[in-house]
Amino acid sequence: MNLKPQLPLICLLALIAIVHANDDCAPLRCGNLTIGYPFRLKTQPRNCGDPRFELDCENSTDRVVLIIEQEKFYVQNISYSDYTIRFVDPSLVDTNNCSIPLSSFPLSGSSCDQYMFETIDYQFMYIVNCMTRMESRVYIDASRCINGSGSSSSQQSYFYFLVGRTPPSEFDPSCTTVARVPGDFQNISGLPTSDVYEKLSKGFEMSW
Repeated sequence: MNLKPQLPLICLLALIAIVHANDDCAPLRCGNLTIGYPFRLKTQPRNCGDPRFELDCENSTDRVVLIIEQEKFYVQNISYSDYTIRFVDPSLVDTNNCSIPLSSFPLSGSSCDQYMFETIDYQFMYIVNCMTRMESRVYIDASRCINGSGSSSSQQSYFYFLVGRTPPSEFDPSCTTVARVPGDFQNISGLPTSDVYEKLSKGFEMSW
């Protein structure tokens, strides 16, 4: 049987399949961000992008979301030329939100290895839950609301910001770390609560 007449048709079908595959993996928009290789959206075919860089487009907010170790972060910016991505805690996006950001981004270990993200010249800050009120300047009230006083009335606990390099002698035994957040926190001792939240709202940058 002579197969030569069928070869052009086979090649044409293969070319069409490649074109359709490329269309399925074309960069997509979510809000004001473009999602392209190496990133992928969960809605794309599995052959698109790198599974270690999977993101989601949240329909209710039209924001790009990363879920890592059951923690949720919004993507503020992606620079494909600088290979950087900036994240922020969702609670910091709404200025009328009184909740305290309690999401910890894993800075090392299996999750970071899985997602291939690396930190960029960061410091980090603790968010601590204390059973007694702290009077030291290194403990900054984490309350965002005037009448909140950083406390939970049901448990009589108080939430504070504490710079990551705080010496053990300053770490009160009544306090428990509930989150560790990377960012520009080189010196926050004595800052007003509003200034710390301004730093937090800028998010933190990582590279891939």
